[in-house]
Amino acid sequence: MLAAETGHVVISTLHTIDAVETVNRIVDFFPPHEERQVRQILAGSLKGVVSQRLLPKTDGKGRVPAVEVLVNNERVFERIVQADQTHTLVDVIADGDYYGMQSFDQSILALYQAGDVTFQDALAHASDPTDFKLAAQNLGLLSA
Repeated sequence: MLAAETGHVVISTLHTIDAVETVNRIVDFFPPHEERQVRQILAGSLKGVVSQRLLPKTDGKGRVPAVEVLVNNERVFERIVQADQTHTLVDVIADGDYYGMQSFDQSILALYQAGDVTFQDALAHASDPTDFKLAAQNLGLLSA
């Protein structure tokens, strides 16, 4: 189905580091005097953001994607509309597994737990290496 038929638009590639930066980059495409209106429209029409980082596989043969997923819901809507709250989307994503959301670090941790990536590569690609290491320790994947 075409976007014109469904009323949906898909941005297939936007070079950003994560979902929060994606939201901010979209808003920044517009003049500052339109920011409030753009945020309202974006919050009302956005379905989700999927971001990926490719990590080297443990066996050295290829790469495996770590995927961050943001799904629009009421909490996401509010944080997009309120410019001073957009940075807190990181926490909403991390707490949003019920809605199908996951942070990069949660995805990377699952890849490490499954043996798909090494700890060194996981740590190098984590958004917050300190918290990532603590989460791995809490799961018994690392000794303290």
